[in-house]
Amino acid sequence: MLSIRDSLRKALPVLLLFAAPPAIAQPPAPNSPIEITQWRSGLSEINEGWKTHDGDDLKWAQPAFDDGDWKAVDIEDIGPAQTGWRWFRKHINVGPDHPNIRILLEGGDGTYELFVNGARVEGPRLQSAFAVTRPVERVFDLSNDNGDFALALRTRTPANYAAYHLPLFLSLTLGTPTAIEYERQALQSQRMYALLPSLAINLLLIAMGLGGLALFLSQRGQREYLFLGLLFVSAGVANCFWIPQQEGILPTSANYWIADPLIFVFTILQIEFTFSFARVRPSRLWRVYELALLAPWLLIPAVWTGHLSFDMYALIEAVAILPAGLLLPVLLLLWYRRGNREAGWLILPSLLPTVTLFLFDLGGAFASMFGWAQFAVLLEPVPLGPAQFQIGDLGDLTFLFAIAFVMFFRFTRVSREQARSAAELNAAREIQQRLVPAALPHVSGYTIEAAYLPAQEVGGDFYQVLPQLDGATLIVVGDVSGKGLKAAMTGALAIGALRTLSSEGLAPAALLTRLNQQLLQTQEAGFVTCLCARINTAGQIFIANAGHLAPYRNGAEVPIDSGLPLGIAAEALYTESFLQLDPADSLTLLSDGVLEARNPAGELFGFERTTAIATESAVSIAKEAELFGQEDDITVLTLRFEADAKR
Repeated sequence: MLSIRDSLRKALPVLLLFAAPPAIAQPPAPNSPIEITQWRSGLSEINEGWKTHDGDDLKWAQPAFDDGDWKAVDIEDIGPAQTGWRWFRKHINVGPDHPNIRILLEGGDGTYELFVNGARVEGPRLQSAFAVTRPVERVFDLSNDNGDFALALRTRTPANYAAYHLPLFLSLTLGTPTAIEYERQALQSQRMYALLPSLAINLLLIAMGLGGLALFLSQRGQREYLFLGLLFVSAGVANCFWIPQQEGILPTSANYWIADPLIFVFTILQIEFTFSFARVRPSRLWRVYELALLAPWLLIPAVWTGHLSFDMYALIEAVAILPAGLLLPVLLLLWYRRGNREAGWLILPSLLPTVTLFLFDLGGAFASMFGWAQFAVLLEPVPLGPAQFQIGDLGDLTFLFAIAFVMFFRFTRVSREQARSAAELNAAREIQQRLVPAALPHVSGYTIEAAYLPAQEVGGDFYQVLPQLDGATLIVVGDVSGKGLKAAMTGALAIGALRTLSSEGLAPAALLTRLNQQLLQTQEAGFVTCLCARINTAGQIFIANAGHLAPYRNGAEVPIDSGLPLGIAAEALYTESFLQLDPADSLTLLSDGVLEARNPAGELFGFERTTAIATESAVSIAKEAELFGQEDDITVLTLRFEADAKR
């Protein structure tokens, strides 16, 4: 199939024949001026017959300069550009009847300047290495009354341009303004046909990446959305620099300093996404590999300055990313066989981005370094209708749709689970509110204060102050193992049984024994630590403990016997300890949420800090633990024996 450029080139001379029938003439010798008969039909390539010389001297732009000892070349067949300065000269004559013509030049923008009859033409400039682009088309007006023109091209090739094996010039074409404009449009369209589909694909990648980041903001617990979003954005941004650079829209430096480094970032993000998706922590070996993927960045300055060939760099890049492309699908297969059904969805999609990029790098390196032309096919775009697609773009597009399909089902499942968890959390919070009394009853002879600070995650702390028929008061503080709805329901069960048993007037040890038996009758209820104290108006306190924290009397821990937590063993035995409070004595009961508060440095609140504040009010103790770094429910209950309680 003919390219658009070839079709237009074949069609334009035929169309223009009607306006200006061509004359018949023999082709000139390479060193002779071009005559009018060769381009009256519209276009004439002037690639042959140029003289060239290495070095730089502005006198070489003068028409009268003798270039007889310079080497003659066909400018489109000189091969890849070599670093350094080089001049090209050619003399053309189109006759006095055609003093105004145009030249279409396809050359590396920023690598050349054009001189006509000794004067530099406005437009092209020699640019720094950071601004040089691949060959693009430029049109120049030539004007001379006698139609005689001495053309000179002053060129300078930076190392980063030569590293790509790019030619200085693709072709030079002479012609009438109309024909040259048609040819320019054809060449530009040819570049755009390769550019626009790729840009569309990669802008879609970026959009999907931003969508993944938005999902992460709404579901911060799903880190795979974060890495997937960053993966898509990095791949899209890299290609949005690489493809325009390929088509001469952006300078070659965009590939060196932006697109290529992002390839390694993309690979690291693919590793992180895969492990996050499978809910597996990367091993130390994978972490080392991720760090190693950053090492090729150190080679970029060497490639930029020409000390390392770009082909070798491309081969290193291909070898560096290959383990991720091959091993990640293997890991996904292993996880799938171990029961992670979702991991199986990623096996084939995970192969696409890295493998297509590996093939592209391999094709370029082998074709250039070893002359294996058969590998060059890996560099060629895939034509689909009038558009052309890079092999990497097709891999990314397929990966995008496959991952979008997988993540849709993941998002649907996670959303259902989150909705269920939210409903469970709301139910647990409603139950949790019933684990503590709304208001404390008046206890004769004592001042009682309580503070309860639930953690963000629903726990199972509870306390009760229950008056007895003989005038005594039962005080119970407990903590249910676990979190969430199950813990809250176990706490509610314990409180229901406790209130029933308290009406029987049982002593603390007997009450804990009965409560333990009832909890054991409930399957999977979990265990409960519980401190039960029976106080009377004379300051006498009988205490039994089932695995709970010991109380503090006047700031000192009270040594009391402790049995097993409730709900573990039917044969568990509980004993009672006796305390006699003096007037103004205080007793502090608390949950382990105080001791286990943890600051950002990972330090626990601990026993020493608890002992130091044990004589403070319940609210003060709870507040200090909260400010230190609350991680669990905090429950504190203090009672003070009044001085005139014995009167």
